[in-house]
Amino acid sequence: PRGLGTVELDEPCLNPSDPSILDLQLRSLSKHQDLQPMEVRSIENAEKNPKEIENWVQRIEELNRTKPAPAVVYSRRMPDIEQLMQVWSAEFEEYLQQNPLPDMADLDLELKDYIKVIASILDVPVYGKLTETLHVIFTLYSEFKTNQHFSKTETMGASADPYNFGSIGN
Repeated sequence: PRGLGTVELDEPCLNPSDPSILDLQLRSLSKHQDLQPMEVRSIENAEKNPKEIENWVQRIEELNRTKPAPAVVYSRRMPDIEQLMQVWSAEFEEYLQQNPLPDMADLDLELKDYIKVIASILDVPVYGKLTETLHVIFTLYSEFKTNQHFSKTETMGASADPYNFGSIGN
């Protein structure tokens, strides 16, 4: 049939997609801001159909879980998170082993200076807006927390985790 796959969706009938959920999924992936209003589906006799309501809630929760994170546009170029997650050189790791960083709690610094110290250690540039620097730092932290390599060390106990991420709440 004409338009199949581009205008009309063809799928098995056993577990068909909910058109409104599919529309929401496509909207979440779209870069366009001028989207047409969407048609909202209703459940007939909802009070007699709790299973249908539960299915709807589950599909919406799944959609929200898989929705891509919003893009952040920085005022100046920031390094890629993957680049920041790269392993430090062996020489630098050895230097840190022989010359540990001071306990950050002991540093008598204002917050903005403390942020700059952390940013320089993590190789995150500091421009005029510290909020952008903090965004990169927290994004980097989040990536490390969800990284498979570091989640494996967390299950072995905090003593096996050289970065001690295990004691910090999610």
